[in-house]
Amino acid sequence: MTIFEKVQLQFNHVPFSVISKKETAPQMGLIILETDLTIETEFRSFLSQNELSTNTISLLNTRIPCDDKVTSENLKMMEERFSESLALFPKNYAFDVIGYGCTSASLLIGDEKITKLVKSKVITKNVTTPMSAIKRGLKALGAKKIGYLAPYISEIAHKMCANLSSAGFEVKSAATFSEDRDSIVGIITPSSILKAIEILINKEPHLDAIFVSCTSLKCARIIPIAEEKFNLPVISSNSALAWDMAKLSNALVSKEKKGKLFTL
Repeated sequence: MTIFEKVQLQFNHVPFSVISKKETAPQMGLIILETDLTIETEFRSFLSQNELSTNTISLLNTRIPCDDKVTSENLKMMEERFSESLALFPKNYAFDVIGYGCTSASLLIGDEKITKLVKSKVITKNVTTPMSAIKRGLKALGAKKIGYLAPYISEIAHKMCANLSSAGFEVKSAATFSEDRDSIVGIITPSSILKAIEILINKEPHLDAIFVSCTSLKCARIIPIAEEKFNLPVISSNSALAWDMAKLSNALVSKEKKGKLFTL
């Protein structure tokens, strides 16, 4: 008998039940850049729950086409690509929150426009971006004087600092890795990020918090280390976005080793 021949089996028809709306876990969706090497792994860390948690988070991801070289023009082009990315989510699936995983593009396209684009294609109660999340996170921490670390070219970094300033935060110390390829940003070592944070603090000791911008930078492992070493809150694009999505969906996540933002 070949493996393709029909085997004579009698299948039992067994009953099943479906999850009720009352039992449905927080439903999250995440739009990830085609070139991002980091955010999926870090979200597993930032959205981890206690072992006894009965309301397990549901997180569905989709990717959005983008260029590896990070420029204002290339980032703005993603505005025309939301439809094809959002179409890959399950049809008629209702989300509690959708997050868009790009800090610079959320700055350039704008939170209001991104929210409109997402809600025109997907059923969701809330939409958030790293830019809106970081502002809410800094406000929750009571932080005003900020140290800012960016991976990209100064044009985008300057615009982001100006945006933060207009929101009431004072960027007192800033640094950049001056790298404009996402494929390289995604493999910058956590130790390099930790050293850059130290440089920021040495330049301006009187800071309220550090913001590490970009979902591609690998910060999850070093956030608790940096906070303990420098006695200062450290927020990354990924930690802020995950924290904000948890709050907006009423998801319960653990607080351990995620930074001071998650202990609020």
